[in-house]
Amino acid sequence: MAEGDPAPEEPAWKRSPYHRKGSALTFPIDEGWHQFLRTPEAGERGRTWPGLDRMEWIYLNSHVHEVGGQGRTFVVFAAYFSQHLRFLVVRAWDADERYLGAWTGSALGTLRAMPERLDAAFSHHGGEDRWYATGHDFSSRLEASDDAGRFSVVLDLANQKVPYEAGGIGYLPFARSGWFSYYSLTRLAASGTLRFGAEFVTVQGIGWFDHQWGDFFVTPFHNRVLEEYEWMSIQLDSGDELMLTTVWDPDETSPSIEAFGGAGLITREGRFERIVGNHGFTRTRFWRSLSQGVVYAAGWRFRAEAWDTDLEITPRHPDQLTPIVDEAGALWAQALSAVSGGLVNRLGSFWEGSCRVTGRCRGVAVTGVAFAELIKRYDDPELTLEVCRNEHEFTVFSWRVKRHDPQVALRFRFLLERPGGGVLWRRDGLDVGVVVLDDPELPRGQRLRARVIATSVDGTLRGEAATYVVLGRAAEGR
Repeated sequence: MAEGDPAPEEPAWKRSPYHRKGSALTFPIDEGWHQFLRTPEAGERGRTWPGLDRMEWIYLNSHVHEVGGQGRTFVVFAAYFSQHLRFLVVRAWDADERYLGAWTGSALGTLRAMPERLDAAFSHHGGEDRWYATGHDFSSRLEASDDAGRFSVVLDLANQKVPYEAGGIGYLPFARSGWFSYYSLTRLAASGTLRFGAEFVTVQGIGWFDHQWGDFFVTPFHNRVLEEYEWMSIQLDSGDELMLTTVWDPDETSPSIEAFGGAGLITREGRFERIVGNHGFTRTRFWRSLSQGVVYAAGWRFRAEAWDTDLEITPRHPDQLTPIVDEAGALWAQALSAVSGGLVNRLGSFWEGSCRVTGRCRGVAVTGVAFAELIKRYDDPELTLEVCRNEHEFTVFSWRVKRHDPQVALRFRFLLERPGGGVLWRRDGLDVGVVVLDDPELPRGQRLRARVIATSVDGTLRGEAATYVVLGRAAEGR
């Protein structure tokens, strides 16, 4: 800037109050807590213990690296809920990207929050966490520790970008009947200190903040009556960010409409764009948790022709489960884990972790980081196989997949076998659930077994069905 030139005007989002035209949100009021939590300042406008029809949370994921030292990298995840629940997780990798381990601090406590601005305090067995605004530009400071005093987090989060009102509006439908308000700070400069026992580590990097509230309810507990979802934040070295969401109904369908997910793009210039529906988001790999016995997605591809974008997302470590009960925490948590035999964590732990991103965004080669929250669990496919026609010259088999999840691409293999072993006929890579056997060389008058096997693209998910048949006669049943 030449001497005498006027100083550039400060962006509107750095001044308080702030409201973007067309948005359903206004700040700083919507930085504060809303009607679902009673505080001394809010009086009777809220409820101390919300029911299961409303939720509110503030959330952070942050990818940071060690300043000096051993070249380690860390991921920090923190979230505070109106149900007086706190998650706090730090994961570490060495300079060669080898996974070092995790420190977890799930806890119940007492959440107190101001309605006028971001200012929350969470009292728990190990002390009190604070998360509060440090200016009018959406910057904040997080101070948190686990119940057992094993680790703590102090991060200053300097906001770098216009707040993203989800969908470009900030108020969206959720599934069949819910609604929520939602905004994100998609590019935070994070700096501070992580403590592990007696070791203090100075870190810096980037973060992503979410604040969401409304008439809806989700839970990490595996269930058949509530919606499940996958959510992902992506931060690219180009300066662009994306938010990807898929929601499933209890019947495992995911209509490609706004209330069930889509993609939001926040360009490096601060422009918002969105794609409604989840048709551009596919699962490329899966991971089966041995501790839970359930399957999560473990690889994704996102393609958006309108944005000239094609991204591959890969977890940095397969097992990044966050426990509902921290077994190293308060005595009540240890007792609950012991009494339930670990059942609470087997049902309620969920995948929340760091991923790498490569590909192309807006026509430019990019790399970046992502953070995925996976409440969705995938079931092995269940199939039915039947003989639908059995003539002297040919036999027709057909099969169906029960409760087929359209987000899981399946491959089918059909086999005709002798009951004691030995494959007589086989076809792989079938994409239609029908097979016609009209080979005159196949044996007649013998009891044979027909099998169909369905697998996910990587083989992690698997199911099969079988029936017995004498070619040229009616099926004999399984």
